[in-house]
Amino acid sequence: MHAIIKSFLVSLLLISSFCQGMAAELFGTVTDQKGEPLPYATLYIQNTTKGTTTNIEGRYSIELAPGKYVLTYQYVGYKKQEIPLKVDHRRIRLDVVLEAEVLELQEVVVTATGEDPAYQVIREAIAKRKYHLEEVQAYKCKVYIKGMQTLDEKPDQVLGVNIPLDTGIVYLSESVSELSVAQPDKIKEVMISSKMSGGNSAFSYNQGSQMLISFYDNLLNFPGLSERGFVSPIANNALMFYDYKLEGTILEGEYLINKIKVIPKRKNDPAFQGFIYIMEDSWRIHSVDLRLTKEHQIEFIDQVNVYQVYAPVQDGVWMLLSQRFAYYLNVLGFRGNGNFVGIHSEYQIQLNDKLAQSKGIAAQSLFADGYFDNEVLKIEKEANKRDKEYWEEVRPIPLTKIEKIDYLWKDSLQVLMERKPYKDSVDKYANKFNIENLFIGGYFRQQSFKERYYRFQPIHDLLQYNTVEGAVINLKTIYTQERDAIWKYQITPTVRYGFSSQEFYYKGKFAYQFDPIKRTRAFLEGGKFVSQFNEDEPISPLINSFETLVNRRSYMKLYEKAFAKFYYSSEIVNGVTWKATLEYARRNELFNSADYSFFYNEDREFAPNAPLNAETPNTSFGTSDALIFGTSFYIKFGQKYITRPDQKFNLDSPYPTLFVYYRKGIAALGSDVDFDEVAIRAFKEVNYGLLGSGNYTAWAGTFLNDNQMTFIDYKHHMGNQSVFAKFGNDHYQLLDYYQFSTSGSWVGLHADHHFNGFILNKLPFIRKSKAQIVGTAKYLHTSASGHYIEYGVGLEHLFKVLRLDVYGAVQDGANYGHGFRVGLGF
Repeated sequence: MHAIIKSFLVSLLLISSFCQGMAAELFGTVTDQKGEPLPYATLYIQNTTKGTTTNIEGRYSIELAPGKYVLTYQYVGYKKQEIPLKVDHRRIRLDVVLEAEVLELQEVVVTATGEDPAYQVIREAIAKRKYHLEEVQAYKCKVYIKGMQTLDEKPDQVLGVNIPLDTGIVYLSESVSELSVAQPDKIKEVMISSKMSGGNSAFSYNQGSQMLISFYDNLLNFPGLSERGFVSPIANNALMFYDYKLEGTILEGEYLINKIKVIPKRKNDPAFQGFIYIMEDSWRIHSVDLRLTKEHQIEFIDQVNVYQVYAPVQDGVWMLLSQRFAYYLNVLGFRGNGNFVGIHSEYQIQLNDKLAQSKGIAAQSLFADGYFDNEVLKIEKEANKRDKEYWEEVRPIPLTKIEKIDYLWKDSLQVLMERKPYKDSVDKYANKFNIENLFIGGYFRQQSFKERYYRFQPIHDLLQYNTVEGAVINLKTIYTQERDAIWKYQITPTVRYGFSSQEFYYKGKFAYQFDPIKRTRAFLEGGKFVSQFNEDEPISPLINSFETLVNRRSYMKLYEKAFAKFYYSSEIVNGVTWKATLEYARRNELFNSADYSFFYNEDREFAPNAPLNAETPNTSFGTSDALIFGTSFYIKFGQKYITRPDQKFNLDSPYPTLFVYYRKGIAALGSDVDFDEVAIRAFKEVNYGLLGSGNYTAWAGTFLNDNQMTFIDYKHHMGNQSVFAKFGNDHYQLLDYYQFSTSGSWVGLHADHHFNGFILNKLPFIRKSKAQIVGTAKYLHTSASGHYIEYGVGLEHLFKVLRLDVYGAVQDGANYGHGFRVGLGF
């Protein structure tokens, strides 16, 4: 009996100890005094780094270990409420009612100069901006993100493509990441869990590092929302963009908080409107409630709201606790909204050395040397394998009823959706042919259950015209076989017939992807086909057909090629991609066989198919056999990247990108070419903040030997003689396609500047079109061209997609030409 009692007491102690170590759930609702829920109200636990927000229904939930706490509930526009609470192992429900904030206005006195007292608060905040921006040298935290996007309305088609989406929730995803940040720009994120509604095998596209929006920065950038940045209300130059009004002050415990209304001086300035809350004396940001609208020149969406709440985490330092982006969409027939909420918790911070010394804290690095590398985000392999119990434990924001239904419904449907009957039904809708398919994008057909996809070209590629072949039928199909939504191989057969030349051509291409992480790919291509002298194809078949039939200008120069070509490429190390090609071809000269055009038949003669060149009087070559090897290295220094279990996504780099190329004509196996070509190219994009952005490209090359070459093997430049333009970095807009092709050396330069609304934003009638000014300068030097310079200015984003430029050019100081150019300019 004694043994039984002893065993019972030991078991009781173990159970008691276990219960004391268990986390208890604290849950409830946060409402106003009328009982209305307060969505996204903030709760943080004082003297900890834990916190959460309510969901859109005002409900919250958080796990707490047994102990005594002081809970802080707050919501922008309402009084903060602090509640002491003792937590044991039981579930605790705590409903909280917040009172509307009472602004103390009796201290608000307008100065003799008529200046609102808000300006002095803002000046103090500006003076302390850099201090607060840099006070934390490094930190790590846990970030929970929930993103949801809904569609209220949608079109059946966009540009002839069927839209197989339903209205309602189209994206619902949660993620938990461990985020590490160090000054000035080091970021490393590990996504440890990921959940997507209706996609149990998919990975979330949420990214904590993309939600690092700090109003302590002078300029805030929203890629995809605007090409320009937006000025912070406490930026160094904020007084040039904002007016301010002190709405009143709020007393939260020992802190006095100024509620300041921020008003753009000009409604179309790149500035926010709304409220910013600044703490007295420390001049920190307490919270923000700001928005951008179409008047601020944002693209694609009508409005975006930014909400932030800061909280003290350690040594008197306040860090971001919660953040929400809410946006409203109305474009191309799509109407809906989205919400992305981020909860930052479990902070560990490292103060900057100067501040740590002033506080008597020993300097200690939070991260080991080499911790930060070029991998900015890694998604763990098992991130999408977490079960329901895991998410119920870690999820800081309770799911709403509609979110629960969406998860349940779509997850239940996923098995059905993966089956052949369902996918066949989706394919039946998506594969419907529409007349728009003939003109825009071509016809796309899918067999999604087998992951097979077919694409047929639009009519402007199917029907062509040139002076060598006359009217042309060009049939091309791309067949793609995917595996787990990543293409595995492609087969591209093409057949072609010219009615004037009465020649039939054919070719086929088989491409295979070995490794999507390193992008290791190879293809084998061969057949008998026509090719432009410049294999980079400076003029498209559509533009050439127009110029030939309408303007009676034959710009496209073609030759016949019977060939076999092998290509291989792979990223050998991060940022370095190696490519190699080997081709054997029999090349035959072609001649004009057609003379038809709609206009100018009596006034103009078509130029011969043999290009005119300043270095050689005769570009004819008859028949030539060529064995040519090419290899190149594409080098992106300091390339950042994202690693997913199945793919790698390369990001931008702050350094110039380098391209090194070598081409060898090999006199073997009957080949009658012998030459060596080397070239190098460097490219750099630069952001000038409110002044716009630009990019710069420089390239140079030479033939180390030109023992035996045809004109095909010369270095050709990307010229343009049509009014229709491609605005690429290496495209000249007035240069003849082949006039300055060379077998010697060459140097080229390109620079452009996109003002991104800096000038036209000031003009009321033009800014509504959202057109933007762009300026361009180009240079070319060869032995024949001398110093060739192009300069141009234009408008881009006309009707969102068009660009119109006017250009002039000089060669060795003499006028070369001028003209208008129109093309795509998103």
